[in-house]
Amino acid sequence: MNIPLLPLFLALITTFVAIYLLRPFALSINLVDVPSNQKLHTGSVPLIGGIAMFLGVVVSILSSSYDLNQFSYFLLSSLIVVIVGVLDDYHNISVALRLFAQTLVAVIIVTAGGMGIESLGNLLGNGEIILNEWAYFVAVIAIITSMNAVNMVDGIHGLAGGGSLITFLAILYLSIDSASQASVLIASVFCAVLPVFLIHNLCLGISERKRVFMGDAGSTFIGLTIAWLLIDLSQGEDRVFAPVTALWLFALPLIEITTAILRRLNSRKSPFKSDLYHSHHLLLRLGIRKKYILLLMLVIPLLMAVIGILGERYGVAEWAMFIGFLLVLGIYIFLYSIALRNIQNNGK
Repeated sequence: MNIPLLPLFLALITTFVAIYLLRPFALSINLVDVPSNQKLHTGSVPLIGGIAMFLGVVVSILSSSYDLNQFSYFLLSSLIVVIVGVLDDYHNISVALRLFAQTLVAVIIVTAGGMGIESLGNLLGNGEIILNEWAYFVAVIAIITSMNAVNMVDGIHGLAGGGSLITFLAILYLSIDSASQASVLIASVFCAVLPVFLIHNLCLGISERKRVFMGDAGSTFIGLTIAWLLIDLSQGEDRVFAPVTALWLFALPLIEITTAILRRLNSRKSPFKSDLYHSHHLLLRLGIRKKYILLLMLVIPLLMAVIGILGERYGVAEWAMFIGFLLVLGIYIFLYSIALRNIQNNGK
């Protein structure tokens, strides 16, 4: 499939212009992230990255030659997620309200958009696991999990954006020759808008005073899109890759949210209560500089995406790929537990 260049160019330019125009507006209305004991940055930073990327994606889709009906439910659900995210960025809303909005969006996608997860593939080696009446319920849970997983890794500059870019590039690589034109366009557009955001988030060639964050609007928008693409491309007779491959392409956020939920439940705390014990927080407490933490935590999803791609390309058995993923998850949790225990014992 030939990727149309004009929509990508317009997405890139729109995101650049939107960041430039929205930055002073965000500062004037106090749509900013201020430093706190849970927000490890300096100065008030505009939370406009997600809005800018959303505008870039919308302009790109509207300028494409594809049937816009293919994108209607994606655009509707994305709009809801971004609006709720902006409200949360501007004035923290309750967990219950956020979950209600996320559930509403997920239900729209799986019912009106027809994005159910009908099959988990041959995960256990004894045949394909068909979900039947559970297809829509599992899809709703997967979409909500994806949105919160990306939000959870958004803790240091460039981590959520860089990790998501790796996921979108891997999805694009596997799907480039598929018949899913809408999904290929969406994946390629995010490969255009995310680098623009990362330039302004990591301050590559620009002043740190012009730094922007994606905010909850951006992280949940990205999480929603990744869920949409992974479900669309891993289901049906014309699937592009196996469901287990989706785990490898989205590995770090899934591992992080699993670790966080287990940690909080073990401490008898709400799974939705934020804390300062994510992997990047522990590495910071160990005295590692942020740029090295970012490098390390981008190498992990890159390696896992490569494993997923190779497993798909060379036809590795799905059950073997699943066991491999569980093994990596177990090792990650084990190493994390050791680091957490040492830090708590040392009172850091």
